[in-house]
Amino acid sequence: MDKWKANEQTHTSVKELIANHHPHLADICDDIVVIFREKSPNKGGRPILGKTSKAPAILSLLGERAYRYVLEIGFDNWNTMLPNQKMALLDHLLCFIGGEEDEQSAEMKYFMREPDIYYFQEEVDRNGHWRQELASLLEEEDEGEDEGEPFIKED
Repeated sequence: MDKWKANEQTHTSVKELIANHHPHLADICDDIVVIFREKSPNKGGRPILGKTSKAPAILSLLGERAYRYVLEIGFDNWNTMLPNQKMALLDHLLCFIGGEEDEQSAEMKYFMREPDIYYFQEEVDRNGHWRQELASLLEEEDEGEDEGEPFIKED
């Protein structure tokens, strides 16, 4: 079998992460399913540890409930991770699910998000954190510190 539903312990970890860090997902925490695939796919020579996607409609016909989102994880890599790394991966995958309250209906609307930071390592190595939005975030974090490295590398 190439894919299977994760055990209850993994789903409990997802619920803990939602309770502690993703309160906007509280209403749909039971509608998020974690599945494992035997092997992680590779992209650019690197394993894709996991991905988040909207659940296909067919799941609601075939499954025990109408799932909204699927967190798919490569079991070969998951099996070698430390517990804190597993939690970090689940947290990362949950970050892809956004939610906002509709001001008119007061209903929550859920959607897929993109990461706030999107860099290549060699780009950062050459240019530092050159994008203004990240430089601003780093400046806020470093306020109060007397010395620090520049956010943008100077030649």
